[in-house]
Amino acid sequence: MSLRRMDLRLQPLTMVMVITDSNETLQHLDDRLNLNQDSISKMSYNVVKVCFDWLNASERRLFTHTWGYKDKDGNWQGMIDHMLKKEGDLGTIALFTEDRMKAVDYISMIGSTAVRFVFREPPLALMENIFALPFTAAVWLAVLLCVLACAAFLFITSKWEASVSMHPLQLNGTWADVLILIIGAVLQQGCNLEPRYAAGRCVTLLLFVALTILYAAYSANIVVLLRAPSSSVKTLPDLLNSPIKLGASDFEYNRYFFNKVNDPIRKEIYNKKIAPKGKKPNFYSMKEGIEKGLFAFHMELNPGYRLIQETFLEEEKCDLVEMEYLNEIAPWLPGQKRSPYKDLFKIGFTKIRETGIQANIYQRLQVSKPRCSGSTSTFSSVGITDMWPAVIATLYGMLASIGVLILELMYKKAMTLRDSRKELIRQQY
Repeated sequence: MSLRRMDLRLQPLTMVMVITDSNETLQHLDDRLNLNQDSISKMSYNVVKVCFDWLNASERRLFTHTWGYKDKDGNWQGMIDHMLKKEGDLGTIALFTEDRMKAVDYISMIGSTAVRFVFREPPLALMENIFALPFTAAVWLAVLLCVLACAAFLFITSKWEASVSMHPLQLNGTWADVLILIIGAVLQQGCNLEPRYAAGRCVTLLLFVALTILYAAYSANIVVLLRAPSSSVKTLPDLLNSPIKLGASDFEYNRYFFNKVNDPIRKEIYNKKIAPKGKKPNFYSMKEGIEKGLFAFHMELNPGYRLIQETFLEEEKCDLVEMEYLNEIAPWLPGQKRSPYKDLFKIGFTKIRETGIQANIYQRLQVSKPRCSGSTSTFSSVGITDMWPAVIATLYGMLASIGVLILELMYKKAMTLRDSRKELIRQQY
């Protein structure tokens, strides 16, 4: 029956189009100008237009600003409302919801779009202490054992040297002198005290050479790690617990579906990082969200990637990550409930897909994830975040030195009081 009714003889059919970005879209439905605006509507229109031509139907357009959601009174708005009132035959591709499936028929998947979190992989220095990463635990243990063994041998040789002869610049056979020499070797600073005989000098030479080689390898690794991104944010719990700030594009479907999620992790992400209680929700325009730094932005991929392609530097495109949040079925084209043209539309859209026209339209209007050449090398300065563990270690060292100074002053005062008492007792007797 449907195959015999392919010619509708210019019967007027109406498509309801959702325009959310700009009214300029009305003048650029057929061309490839302003592709970052209302990309979903443009893709839907171009496929539906082919179907209408194939059916020999005359085309009518109806415009609205929203896909259609129920208000507080339970009344539909936007595209769904127009189709319920029999004012539109087909709509703009939309996500599935239980309420919409009762109000309209989903005809066909005529194109794909995706709404996901997109962010740059955070610097490794923000997620890890890079000063502990260059060597494995086994290497650190080997270095410690080597230093302790050298310290023990130097203590033995310095004891023997002190029993033979003494010199102002010679180790005096105490652990304090050995500790100063070891610290100087580890920190590549040297020491004014040194062994005087061959055995001790051989150990000292080997210690300095080994630690110099380790220091060079350690420094080279630190330089690489300062530029390295972290791949530790792979799941939604990782994103929730990371220092990355979150936001979403300021579209109605984002606000609607964020409030509808039931998964505990997704709810916590929304309540804690996107719309925290007592603060303004993090909904931004596409341009504002993409221009932020350490930020995960929930957006429609096609217009977002177009803006990234135009504004990001080449090396900034190399560490882009996508992460699914809504976990919804791909959007389908909705049609009027129990429409007499439903079977015709299904056959038409199937033929459009099978002949490759749908894929051609998709390639013309959609953009893939930006690729980086990987050949661009630029200078990047080191920030306070990268050096934070070193800064903290320096502060702890300063506090420890003040504590040691206080202890030394107290010890000196105690020794002075003890000597004064001894002198007083000696004078009395």
